[in-house]
Amino acid sequence: METLGRTLLLIALFSALACQVVALPPTGSQLATDENTCAQCHGEQELWEADQQRFYVSLEGLVDDAHFRKGVNCHDCHGGNPASFNVAKAHQGLAPLKSMRQTCARCHQDQALGLLKGVHAKSGDKDNRGRGLPLDCGKCHGAKAHPMQPVDDDRSPVFLNHQVRTCGQCHPEDEQTYGNTVHGKGLVDSGLLATAVCADCHGAHGIYYAADRRSTLHASKVAATCTQCHKFIQQRLESSVHGRGGGLGTASEHQAPGGNGKRTPSCTDCHQGHHFHHPDLSEFRLQLANRCGNCHAEVSSHYSLSKHGKLTHQGIASAANCADCHGAHDILPVDDPNSRLAVGENRHQTCQACHLRAVIHFTDFDPHADFKDASRSPGLHVVYSGIKTFVNLGFGCFLLHAFLWFVRALIHRLRHGGHVTLVESEQYALPRFGLIHRALYVALVVAFLGLTVTGLTLKTSNQNWGEWLARGLGGSRAVSVWHHFFAVMAIVACVIHLARAIAKIVRLRRKRSWNAIVTGPDSPVLGGRDLRDFWGMVRWFLGLRQKPTFERWTYWEKLDYWAFFLATALIGISGLMLWYPNLFCLVLSGRVLNGAQLIHSEFAIYVASFLFLIHFFHAHFRPEKFPMDLSVLTGLVSLEHLRKHRPEYISRLESEGKLDRLQVAATSNGRLWLHVFWGLLIYSLGLSLLAVTLLASLGE
Repeated sequence: METLGRTLLLIALFSALACQVVALPPTGSQLATDENTCAQCHGEQELWEADQQRFYVSLEGLVDDAHFRKGVNCHDCHGGNPASFNVAKAHQGLAPLKSMRQTCARCHQDQALGLLKGVHAKSGDKDNRGRGLPLDCGKCHGAKAHPMQPVDDDRSPVFLNHQVRTCGQCHPEDEQTYGNTVHGKGLVDSGLLATAVCADCHGAHGIYYAADRRSTLHASKVAATCTQCHKFIQQRLESSVHGRGGGLGTASEHQAPGGNGKRTPSCTDCHQGHHFHHPDLSEFRLQLANRCGNCHAEVSSHYSLSKHGKLTHQGIASAANCADCHGAHDILPVDDPNSRLAVGENRHQTCQACHLRAVIHFTDFDPHADFKDASRSPGLHVVYSGIKTFVNLGFGCFLLHAFLWFVRALIHRLRHGGHVTLVESEQYALPRFGLIHRALYVALVVAFLGLTVTGLTLKTSNQNWGEWLARGLGGSRAVSVWHHFFAVMAIVACVIHLARAIAKIVRLRRKRSWNAIVTGPDSPVLGGRDLRDFWGMVRWFLGLRQKPTFERWTYWEKLDYWAFFLATALIGISGLMLWYPNLFCLVLSGRVLNGAQLIHSEFAIYVASFLFLIHFFHAHFRPEKFPMDLSVLTGLVSLEHLRKHRPEYISRLESEGKLDRLQVAATSNGRLWLHVFWGLLIYSLGLSLLAVTLLASLGE
């Protein structure tokens, strides 16, 4: 019915036009101005009161009117008798304003026909049956307020920036968004006359919705519309992967953006009409991966896992995006020798655009690697599976060990009471950690907490709270600086500790054999005694014997020590590889960087959780020591504690004559409470960070 009604409307309109074309030819009446009483009366401003000012037409403006200059006079469009001074006769047969469409169509038949077919066909007035009629010509061209100028006259309502305002009368939101586009800024900010305005993209009279195949913005035609101005881009597009086959916006085996059938992409799929920012602006760059992901969802998800993708999530517009590597309009398959990513010099040059000192092996790095996808990244998947299995196995064993210990120790404490490692009223104590060890411990704790916090901002960049955390720390660039600072702090602390350990071994080697150094009671190396102690603890867990006693170091302390330093070595080396990739790629393939990224990112969060749990349980959570062990902060241990739980150590010191010599004055109550304050502060920070770390791992 809608089509029939439109057809009848067209027939009626052009039938009426055909009857008037003979009487009023397109050339107009060619009436001289001084013979036109319409102009003489309507050109006298004093004749018209305030409420009739709309009938006043400036003679100065009228002579510039596009139609008036061609001999088209007032009565040619409005009707009436221009030769009579009698008001009634002069206005006899005057055409009402609603007939403007028919009147204009006498000369502009093609435009009228296009207007009837376009989206404006039903956006104007209503006829006597309530049906929509085409938009009045004067709405756009200004015929209701003379003079009317040609389209290319800068006084015309449809000339460039005037056209935008004219269309904005009905489309205010589109006018506003147009001002933010590269076209709008070119017009308003730069004053470019060659920039595109409404009619250049949407058409002038035959305007259709973009889904209509007749529209200049239909997927199959939008490239032809855009390339009226962007000729050179057209040439690149035709040879790209998007333009091959039937061309842009044509049928294809690939799903179209938004799930609208299967076709190749077109210009507006990437540049998105009125949300079209300049490609160099951060607004465009930060959204490009999402736009490409409309068609390439799987590849886009891989990109989000990469460092480039995570930096983009953090709002760093300079991070490499799809177009930086693959190209914008000249995208070619990777196996094409002309592709920017063709293996060899092309890929090397592409990488060097951002990584200025990139070596040739660096280009082996796979930015879309997915360690969870065995088919795409089999090697990485094996590493990931191995790490996950190892850490989960470690978690399982530790949690079982901790659970049994907690239950047994809680029962023991309820029956016999607890004990502390430092007694306030005690006069003497034994040193357990020297000043340098405590300083290194504090430095490592601070560095480890700092590395975990700053690392989580990148790890969780796709989560809202991760973005909030990054902003709270001063932005992603500040986070990177702090992460490197804490990394240097940790490396320095570990190197100092390692250097002191080597120096101590050298000194001991002068007095003892290697066997005595490695297996002796002061050695941190696991040995036969530790296996026996472990078995004794298991039997105690099960209530089969009394709790065993220990020497200077226990098996869980040795495990805690070695787990920390081995994990630090893995995370530290992988971090250095990511920090200085070109140095390592002088001898290694860039594929190694994928492994380093996996270890540094995935392994770090597991290790952070693992070490926090192990250390907090052994030092603070187990009922014997709850709520806190202060020995690492004070450096001292109660003699009462050692005689009860490490009698072999005390006996050895007594037999060697060292016990009395090693005893020192116990910590005063004031200093003890000061250590308690700092301990609780670090303890609380560590627990909070553990919760955040676990939250991050659950969000993956």
